[in-house]
Amino acid sequence: MDKAEQMVPVFNYGILGPLIVRRGETEIPVAGVRDRTVLARLLLSPGEAVSKDQLIDALYGDSPRKTASTQIHGAVKRLRYLLGTASIQTNTDGYLLVTAPDSVDAKVFEQLVAQARAALRSGRSDDADRALRRALELWRGPALAGFDGDVFVTEAHRWEELRLAAVEENIEVQFELGRYTEVIPELHLLTAAHPMRERFAGQLMLALYRAQRTSEALRTYADLRNRLVNEMGVDPSPDLQHLYEQILRQDSALQQAPVAAFTPQQLPAGLPSMIGRDAELKQAVMALTPQQRRHLPVVVIVGNGGVGKTTVALEVAHLVTADYPDGQLFANLGGAGPRPARPHDVLGRFLRALGVSGPATPSDIEERSVLFRSLTARKRLLIVLDDASDAQQIAPLLPGSAGCAVIVSSRAGASQFHGATLIPLQPFEPDDARALLAQNAGTDRMAAEPKAVDEIIQACLGLPLALAIVGSRLAARPAWPIGKVAARLGVRQRILSELREVEPVLEWAYGTLEADTRTLLRRIGLLGHRTVSAWTAAALADMPLPAAEERLDQLSEAGFLTPAGASGYEGPAYTCHDLVLALAHNRAMKEDPAQERASALERFFGALLSMSDAAYVAVRGGHWGVVRGSAPRWQPPERWLDRLPPGWAPVWLESQPTRFAAAAQQAAELGQAEYCWELALALFPLLEAGGHFEVWRTITDCALQAARQSGDVRGEAVMLYSQGHRAIIRHDRDEARQLLERSAELFHGLDDAAGEGLAVSDLAAINRAGGDLQGAEKMYTRAVALLARAGDCGGEAGACTG
Repeated sequence: MDKAEQMVPVFNYGILGPLIVRRGETEIPVAGVRDRTVLARLLLSPGEAVSKDQLIDALYGDSPRKTASTQIHGAVKRLRYLLGTASIQTNTDGYLLVTAPDSVDAKVFEQLVAQARAALRSGRSDDADRALRRALELWRGPALAGFDGDVFVTEAHRWEELRLAAVEENIEVQFELGRYTEVIPELHLLTAAHPMRERFAGQLMLALYRAQRTSEALRTYADLRNRLVNEMGVDPSPDLQHLYEQILRQDSALQQAPVAAFTPQQLPAGLPSMIGRDAELKQAVMALTPQQRRHLPVVVIVGNGGVGKTTVALEVAHLVTADYPDGQLFANLGGAGPRPARPHDVLGRFLRALGVSGPATPSDIEERSVLFRSLTARKRLLIVLDDASDAQQIAPLLPGSAGCAVIVSSRAGASQFHGATLIPLQPFEPDDARALLAQNAGTDRMAAEPKAVDEIIQACLGLPLALAIVGSRLAARPAWPIGKVAARLGVRQRILSELREVEPVLEWAYGTLEADTRTLLRRIGLLGHRTVSAWTAAALADMPLPAAEERLDQLSEAGFLTPAGASGYEGPAYTCHDLVLALAHNRAMKEDPAQERASALERFFGALLSMSDAAYVAVRGGHWGVVRGSAPRWQPPERWLDRLPPGWAPVWLESQPTRFAAAAQQAAELGQAEYCWELALALFPLLEAGGHFEVWRTITDCALQAARQSGDVRGEAVMLYSQGHRAIIRHDRDEARQLLERSAELFHGLDDAAGEGLAVSDLAAINRAGGDLQGAEKMYTRAVALLARAGDCGGEAGACTG
C-alpha cells in the first residue's frame, strides 16, 4: 500500500437501498444527481477501474451529451473533495474507487451469506442463523433505489434475487431450529409480495403442516396452482407437486425435526492409555477434523479379529468429540456374530436418541433412513459403527451431511468401502506387544524373563486381544513365573483353551472363507506343520499347484498364514501359527471323515517321497544303491519337478530332516508302516554325509518300530540296514555288524537281492576296516553277485571298487 492509499479516509458505503455514505456514525450527504450516479457506478465495481465510457453510459444511457466527459471529470473532482483526494484514483483504464473490502454493504452481504452457507454445511445452524440475520439487516430498501439507468436496473434485479435467495435460506435455517410457527407470519407476507415464487409457497405449506394446520397448507397449494394456471397456463413444479402429495398422505419424512431433550453421548469408555497405533490415529483424526469439505467423512478401520479395531475406533472418537458438539451415537453391529444387527433396529435406536418418539418412528427402513438423514442434515454429529459385517449393513446408517462424521470398524474386505478413508490394522510389533503386556504384568517381572515374554508374544500372534488376555492372567497370578504361562501356551493341544476368548474370532474368520479354502486350512491343521508350501498344500487338497497358491494367498489375506519369504523349490511358502493350527485341526476332526483325513496325509507323504526320489536321482544319477518301497507317490498335473534348477537337491535335502522326521512319526501313528520307513530312508544321501546322527537314529527307530508292529519284514530289514550304515560312519563296527547281519538275513528270507546285496556290501566294508581283507573280498564278491542279479548297477559298481 502506497502513501496515497494510507491517507484515504475510512468511509462505509451503502447501495442496498438508497445510496448512503457514512464516516463512522456520521452520514455524509452526496448532493447532485451526477455525483451520486458516478459514485454509485464506482461502487458496483469497488477496487476495480471503471472507464469513462462506462460512467457516461451510467449517467446518460444511449443519449450522452457533448459535455459528458467534462461533466464526469467534474463529478469525480467534487467526489474527491468530499471523500478525500486519494479516494478515487485515475489510471489508464479509468477511475478506481479505493475502498476497504468490508466498506460496501453489498460485499459484506455476500460475505455473510457465504459464511452462513459454510456453517450450514458444517451443521452449525445457530451460526448460520446469526450470519443470515446480519446479512438481511443490511438492506434498507430496494437495492440502488433512485437510480434508473440500465446498468443500475440490471444490478438491482440481481441483488434482489440474491436477497430473496438469502431470505429463503434463512427460512430453511429456522426450520432446522424448529421455528415453524414463528415463520408463518413472515411467509404469509412473502407469498403475498411474491405470489409466483414457488419456494416461498412450499415453505409456507411445510410450516403450516408442521404447525398442525394441514388444511391451510393444502389451500396454499391450491391458490398457487390456480394463479399459475390462470395467469401463465402452467402447473406448479414437480417438487411442489411432490410436497403436496406428501402432505396429503402425511408422509413421515415431513414431520418436524424433534429437539432432543439432551445431547446423545453414547461412546463407551476408551482405554486409560493407548499402546502404539500412532500413525493410524493421526491419519484418522486428520480425516475427521472439520474443514471446508463437501462430503461426509467416513473412516473405516479394517483388520482381522482381535487386532484392536474397536479400541482404535473408540480412541479416535474420543480424540475428536470436541469437533462434534451435537453428540455421538454408537452401535455395535455384531458383524462377527451369527446374527448381525439389523439396520432397521439400529436406526430406531438412533432416532430415539435424537428425540423421535416411538409413535413417530416410521416402520419402514427406508423411511427411517430418510428421517435420520433429515434430522442430522444440519448437525455436527459423530457416529461410531463398530463391527460392521459389510458396506451394505452401514449404508442406511450414514447421515447425508458433511458436518457429521462416521467411524466404522470391520473385518470385511477393504475394497467394498468405496470413498472412505481406509485404515488397516496389523498385529502388534514386538515392542508394542511388550508394552501391552507390561501394563498388567509389570516391567520388572517381564525384564526377569525376556525369553518367556518373547514366547508369549509369538504364541499370541501379536494380537492385542490375546496379549490383553495373557496380561490379565499374569496380573491375577502375581506369583506365577511368566515362563509357566509361556509353557502352557506352547502346548498346541491346549492353546485354544488358554486363549478361549480368541477362538470365536478365529471361528468367525474361518466361516468367511470359501469352501475350498476352508478345506485346505483344515488339511493344514491336520498336518500340523508350521511351514506349508504350495507343493504341500496341493498334495493335501489334491489340486494343481496354481490353485493351491491361490488358496494359500487367500488364507494369507484372511490372516491365517504369513508369507515366509521368497518362493522356494516347492513354490511359495507360508508359516502357520500354533493357534491357527489348533483351530484348523479341531475343525478337521469335526468336519472331515476319517478316510478323507487319512487320504490327505497319505498324499502329503507321497508328495515328500516324490521330491526325495527326484533329489536322490539328482544327487546319485539314478536309483542306485538304495532300497525303495511301493508306497504311492503324488505329483501335481504340472511337471513341476522337471523344472527345478540344477543344484537344487543338496540344498533342499539339507532343510528337510526335521520335516521328514515329523512326517515319518505321523505315518507311524496312522499305521502306514511303508510310508514311514520310506520317509525315514528318503534322506539317506544327506544323512550318510554326517551331521544329522540324532535325527537319523530317531527317524529310523520310529520306522523300525512301525515296521515290526505291522509285520512289514522288508521295512524292518531296510531300517536295520540304515542303522547299520549309520553305525559304520560312526565307527561302531560291532553295532554295525550286528544290525547289518540281521538286515541281510531278513532280506535273504525275502529273496530281496538288492537289499541283501547292499547289506552284504556294508559288511564287507566292516571286514576291510577291521583288517580282514580275505573276509572282505569274499563278502564283496557275494554282494556284487546279488546286486548284479537285482540290476543295481550303481550298487554293483560300489561293491566292485570296495
